[in-house]
Amino acid sequence: MSPRSRAPWALLACFALALAACAREPPISVGKKESVVGQGVVLTITNTSDEHLHEVLVKIVSPAGETKEHAIPTLTPHESVNVGWLKLDGWPIPQGSSVSVKCKGFALAAGAQL
Repeated sequence: MSPRSRAPWALLACFALALAACAREPPISVGKKESVVGQGVVLTITNTSDEHLHEVLVKIVSPAGETKEHAIPTLTPHESVNVGWLKLDGWPIPQGSSVSVKCKGFALAAGAQL
């Protein structure tokens, strides 16, 4: 096979590798703790990687179907951010809510059930 005939295959292989890298969950862990002021729970969103994560969007859906979102511009390596009623305009996160976290560069969302 000549170098010229290998070029399309090399390009296709690079594209497949890039697609596979994007089709994964972001390296995020979601923890929870009780609010110290008794207003629902507080989420702890942690970047578990050595890379910066950008355009992080936390979406919470209550058992009743209410939805709230909180945007985090950047999470530095191993940084944790708390998200509770203060960052959600006074909305207390109820027990039993589902949480999904999306980041730029990742096709899937990390998730948790509270």
